[in-house]
Amino acid sequence: MDKTRLVNLANDLMIKQIYSGLECSIGTWLFDDGTFSIQLTHLDDRYEYNNETLRIYEWQSDEQILSTFEQMKDVIAGERLITNE
Repeated sequence: MDKTRLVNLANDLMIKQIYSGLECSIGTWLFDDGTFSIQLTHLDDRYEYNNETLRIYEWQSDEQILSTFEQMKDVIAGERLITNE
């Protein structure tokens, strides 16, 4: 997936975040090799270390990216926790 589309996904997550009331962080990263990434960190006492993170990388397949994106949206909506599925 190209970087522009990934940025659009990140923007969508940020818009959902501001209306969710959920304690979370959404970040984008541009690595030294040019790889782009989106990360969602959810802060919650139910996690072993009080937080968990989901990551999307541009080198992943579109199917993997969209699956993780849907999981991120569900976490932001308060419908699920981040699990190691």
